[in-house]
Order: sequence, then structure tokens, then C-alpha cells
Amino acid sequence: MASGNILSFYWGYSSKIVCMWLAIWAIRKRADADFPLDRSARIVRWAMVAVGFGIGYYVPGPGFEGYIRVGGFFLGMAFLCWPNFAHHLRNLFRRGGAPQHIP
Repeated sequence: MASGNILSFYWGYSSKIVCMWLAIWAIRKRADADFPLDRSARIVRWAMVAVGFGIGYYVPGPGFEGYIRVGGFFLGMAFLCWPNFAHHLRNLFRRGGAPQHIP
């Protein structure tokens, strides 16, 4: 596969991801549906987005790589489009017990 074909492949999927994210972001912003994320929740969010899309783009090999890539894509999209996942995941592993919601 030539490098031009590889770049067009990734550019095509990346542009579709950005379009989906912008549409969902506009709906969520208008509805004011998200918790404000502190620094640790933002780190969790963007780390999970990077891991998910990294798996979705770069898992090589024969066998079940299609299922793994689709799972990585959905993981990345979930944290990209629904930032509350990062908020809840951070609260799940927070020390001190009960989850805290930032007003």
C-alpha cells in the first residue's frame, strides 16, 4: 500500500469521526448535559480516546483483529463523545469512597 493510500485511509476515517463528534457535541452543549471535568478527568478522557483510537487504527495481525479494532473504535468514540464517562470512571477509582459530582 502506497503512503498516499494510507494517508487517505486515515484522513477519511478521521474526518468522519470529527463530524460525528461535532454533531453530538452540539446537542450535548445545547442541553448542558455534561459534568465539568477537572484535570484528572480530562487526562482520563483523552488517554482513553488515544488508547481507543490507537487500537482502532493500529492493531495488526490475522484472526480477530476486526473485533478488537471495532471495540477500540467504540471505546475512543464513547470517551470522545460522552465526557461523563471520564467523570464516572475517575470517580470509580477515586480514593475516599463516595463519588463526588462537581456542581
